[in-house]
Amino acid sequence: MLLFIFSCSHDDPANATDGIRDLTISLAPPEDGLQVVTEPVVIAPYTEREICSVVRLEGDQTLFWTDQMETLVSPGSHHMNVLLGQFSFLDPFLGEGAAEEALGLSVGQYDCADLSTMEQAFPVLPSQRENQKITFPEGVAAPMMTPALLIFSHHYVNPTDEPILINAALNIETVPSESVEHMASLIFDDIGEIDIPPGEQKTVTRTCVMERDVEVALVSTHTHEWAECASLNDFDGESVAAEPFFVNREWEAPPILHFAPGSFSLAAGEGIHYACHYSNSTDYTLTNDGTAQGEMCVFAAVMYPATWSVEAVEETVATGDLSGLLSLMSEALGPCDTTATTQSPWDSEASCEAYPQTEGNVLQ
Repeated sequence: MLLFIFSCSHDDPANATDGIRDLTISLAPPEDGLQVVTEPVVIAPYTEREICSVVRLEGDQTLFWTDQMETLVSPGSHHMNVLLGQFSFLDPFLGEGAAEEALGLSVGQYDCADLSTMEQAFPVLPSQRENQKITFPEGVAAPMMTPALLIFSHHYVNPTDEPILINAALNIETVPSESVEHMASLIFDDIGEIDIPPGEQKTVTRTCVMERDVEVALVSTHTHEWAECASLNDFDGESVAAEPFFVNREWEAPPILHFAPGSFSLAAGEGIHYACHYSNSTDYTLTNDGTAQGEMCVFAAVMYPATWSVEAVEETVATGDLSGLLSLMSEALGPCDTTATTQSPWDSEASCEAYPQTEGNVLQ
């Protein structure tokens, strides 16, 4: 069993007064795997903060495979994203401290707004739910290494008149390499060009296109409160399907839709069209400014198989092939392969509210 619980410097809760509302959580560790828990931090009354906890993940083996991850965050969290980047896995290749040097940050807690290094990291587990779990199909797993540097981006809005103590936890289940047939890759695609004037309705769209044949393991979306809904439609390489297969109207808790093996296949040139349908009830223009007062339009998915084989991943790690590692990271996580300009079924319709809410599921 691998188990590591991480602590980092923070505003010491032992010094907190009785007036602080304690909303910290505790997640039972996995039987086989690793656990990371961020140290609590106080969110002042009537304050919005996005805390970036840079944590060091330790284990008793350099390379391991995971087929399930689970997060638990303090109640009331806007979102908590676990991020990795090419910096994350440099220590096993270049020695202790290489990851922190490449990131430009040491282990600790920071206000995300003060960091310019966030462009180096991608969310591997974006979460808008208090408790969230993703599961890959049997035989599909993602490679991880230790030691590794992770970033927990925890966004919390405290609308109350009392300070609140919050934290977050991540469980990473591990599976033996001999049980892994395919490497999974994560897509996290974010539309940065959002501009919705006050009082207007507007739909922002993009088509994510695959450059090779893949199976879709799961999909989800991420928006803020002015998105009446977010939708996903099939793209067959020529046109976008008229009917969505995924609709979310619960911006604060988007579902994760898992697919059984063979039930959702995309050939090269095909893809998924995603749309975010906004109604701006504010007195200011909504943009993608990285705050809760702005908006986002994100498509997230896990697909497989990657072009890398299990054997190629293991050889890259075993031989210390740094250029191979960077190539592996580029495929393992990032934006869509390519995007296409397509005619959207939403061009003349601002809302998908007529369609039923998609319910999340867990792959059995």
